[in-house]
Amino acid sequence: MNDYEQFVRDLKQTYKKSTLTISELANELGQSIATIRRGIKNGKGVPKYRRVGGGVTRQAVVFPIINVAKFLSQTEEVY
Repeated sequence: MNDYEQFVRDLKQTYKKSTLTISELANELGQSIATIRRGIKNGKGVPKYRRVGGGVTRQAVVFPIINVAKFLSQTEEVY
């Protein structure tokens, strides 16, 4: 099993759903919610996401687990 498949399996097992919230992604990446929001605003440093919900101001951002797994498997840890 490669890294991508392992991440998909682990994330699905942990969260028991197909998408992660900003808070859940921040927890997985070990970053703050503000850092994730900044990444969304700047368009870098976060996995591909989707906006869901009605209206422009009330939309939520969700991260499909497959995109999070791909992001994690292509990201190097820096110590």
